[in-house]
Amino acid sequence: MSMVRWILYGLFAYMGYRVGVWLETNNFIGSSPLGSLTSLNQMYLGVVGLLVGFLLVPRLTHWLEQRWVLTQNWLKQLPPEIPVAITAASGLGLLLAVLLTNLLNQIPGFSAIHSLIIATVLVVSLSAFAVANREYFRLARPTPPPSKPRGGKLLDTSVLIDGRIADIAEVGFLEGPLFVPRQVLRELQQFADSSDAQKRAKGRRGLDTLERLKLSVGLEVLDSSESDEPVDDQILAEARRLGSALVTNDHALAQLSRIYGVKTLSVQALASALRAPLQQGDTLSITIVKEGKEPGQGVGYLEDGTMVVVDDAIPFKGKEVGVVITQSIQTQVGRLLFGKLQNEPAERSAHKSER
Repeated sequence: MSMVRWILYGLFAYMGYRVGVWLETNNFIGSSPLGSLTSLNQMYLGVVGLLVGFLLVPRLTHWLEQRWVLTQNWLKQLPPEIPVAITAASGLGLLLAVLLTNLLNQIPGFSAIHSLIIATVLVVSLSAFAVANREYFRLARPTPPPSKPRGGKLLDTSVLIDGRIADIAEVGFLEGPLFVPRQVLRELQQFADSSDAQKRAKGRRGLDTLERLKLSVGLEVLDSSESDEPVDDQILAEARRLGSALVTNDHALAQLSRIYGVKTLSVQALASALRAPLQQGDTLSITIVKEGKEPGQGVGYLEDGTMVVVDDAIPFKGKEVGVVITQSIQTQVGRLLFGKLQNEPAERSAHKSER
């Protein structure tokens, strides 16, 4: 049983006893002396007060506990400078009341009531003044040191599906730390569980790439909070928060990241930079797979996907021909090569003889 309940029980018993004293003093009940200090009636009424306490104290303590919790919650919601201002003003007011009481005690007729009135006026007025100027009581909170950017590289879905990032890491050309947001893992899992065979293959290739990166350079999965925003926006926000470079093959995401000032690395751009440059006059062999935009043009592709447009090559569709490079153009999506047939007169004559 709490100490508060014992105090309340004692208070109710004492109140019953005092009621008995008052009733006997005013001759409402007779006196039946039990000794020099009390009487039976006073003792009986003290027990009655204790019994009333047994009925009321549990309910009273429960109500007081609820009020105490509500008061604490209300104080927590207040700005911290308000309790400080009220405490300081109340303390100053009570100190002034002590000084004034000592001075005014010499005046005839000055009583405790007057002292209470002076103390109340001082406390209320000074507290109101302090609350009105509470900005002067604002506690200086220590500013936390700014979080140091972690750096590293943040991988998105496209670069994991591509798979070449694992080869780059294994040969030592990619330094960590490497981060993967949980949103990217969820996208790869959805791809891997898809009923579409092509998506399923992409998802599994992405998960295999993650496993290889985990073994070669280490990998950390970020448990960042998810929102209703698009996944690309969440990845970009995470890269800005960490101060990491974004590794992606998504051309649109790379453009958006550069607008937001996020460093971007592209495996496609790296492959283009490492590709052996083909200059005017170089020769190569390709297979003509389709017709070009201009009449007679044939189109073929190198192993890395570079498009080669060959003049007068459409008659050799489906065949491998020798090509001499005549022009190289760099576009937003990569290089575009133009060429002409190597040994054109001989090949054309051979083709005509076949026809």
